[in-house]
Amino acid sequence: MRRRGLLALVVVSVLVVAAALTALAVEARRVSGSAEQTATAYLDAWEGQNLTEMRKLVAAPPADFMDQHRRLSTDLQVLSIRLTPGKVVRRGERAADMPFEGVRQIGELGEWKFSAVLHLAVRDGAWKVVWTPETLHPGLAAGERLRLAEISVPGTDLLTRQGKPLPRDSGAEAYVKALTGKIDELGGASAGWAVEAVSPNRVRRLVVFRRPVERTYRTTIDWWTEAAAARALDGTALPAAIVAVRPSTGEVLAVADRLPGQGAFYTPYPPGSAFRIVTTAARLSNGGLRQEAKEFGFGKSLKSGLGGVCGSIGKPRAGSVEATPLCMALAAAAVQNGTWRSPRLMSEKAVKRLEGGKLPPPRKLAPAVVSGLRSMMSPQGGDRSPSGLHKGMSGEPGTARAGSGVDHAWYVGYRGDLAFAVFVEHGATATAAVPLATRFLAAL
Repeated sequence: MRRRGLLALVVVSVLVVAAALTALAVEARRVSGSAEQTATAYLDAWEGQNLTEMRKLVAAPPADFMDQHRRLSTDLQVLSIRLTPGKVVRRGERAADMPFEGVRQIGELGEWKFSAVLHLAVRDGAWKVVWTPETLHPGLAAGERLRLAEISVPGTDLLTRQGKPLPRDSGAEAYVKALTGKIDELGGASAGWAVEAVSPNRVRRLVVFRRPVERTYRTTIDWWTEAAAARALDGTALPAAIVAVRPSTGEVLAVADRLPGQGAFYTPYPPGSAFRIVTTAARLSNGGLRQEAKEFGFGKSLKSGLGGVCGSIGKPRAGSVEATPLCMALAAAAVQNGTWRSPRLMSEKAVKRLEGGKLPPPRKLAPAVVSGLRSMMSPQGGDRSPSGLHKGMSGEPGTARAGSGVDHAWYVGYRGDLAFAVFVEHGATATAAVPLATRFLAAL
């Protein structure tokens, strides 16, 4: 009896499952169309702006379905939309997704591309689009509205002296950006447009349309010199910078700056023994040290087009001396050329306009001072010249006591009509800076 009862229960269960499967099969056969057909029809209607047909293909469309589409097209000045369907991915018997690519033509501003997914499900015996605000545009939340807003964008492009963009990861990007902003302040920023998603609590900027650049200028930065300086610093774990200038003109040829806050131009550091350039000049000219330091730009702001500082020297016996890498590169340039020149990042005319006045005049050094400094900085100039120097390189190494922590490392030098300063924050000894200088010159 017990076996008969169990057998009967199994038979009943099998019959119930079979009936359910049959019902599902019958219902599946009753579903009109396919997910592919509905998705394709919806995208076709969308391209043709047939909002009535779109609404018919949506499961439980919101009351303002058509208004939302019209408002988006009006607010963004959408002239046309192109939609490219992808392959439908089934999510069981009654759900599916179709990825698609879209391109909206936003007035005369240009095309706005987007990628989205059309969600579909079986509702009332037919495949329907499951519509949410994200169907209108990916990432759009409930309560958000898209709008076109006028904004100010840079109207200037700054290039290297060759007319090329900066090398990748050069360390000069912040300088060019700041210089661009300064030029735009004088010339007026260009008008641009942005698509924004707006809700009562926030505004999100989705895309910016920038009009063609109105002004293009070349800086004094040399692409090859900048690239050599940037690649010389690659792999250096400590904050460091290489600044290179042309002694005959004062033009800044490279500024590979990986120091905090654009330190190569704006943060003075103790120069340590690299300051021998100035102390030796003072001794050779029989001057007081502070006056000689002024001849090398100390105590004065620089007019590069983007400003900058040189450094400072405290009262005699105070021992408080600071210099930026830019300042020390200029000191080396003065030794090479025999004349100290103010640095500049653009043409003299442009720098005068940006700095609002005249540039500091060149300061010629006494011949005896120049001769003595060149002798000191030559590779045979004494026991302070480190080994491993690149051929033709003259320079002065330096180790400077930091306010706290490990000492700073310097190497200041020149080769031909190129002067430079290499600085490694907390580099311990000059041997941390010399290989970077050698690698930099070897790449030129």
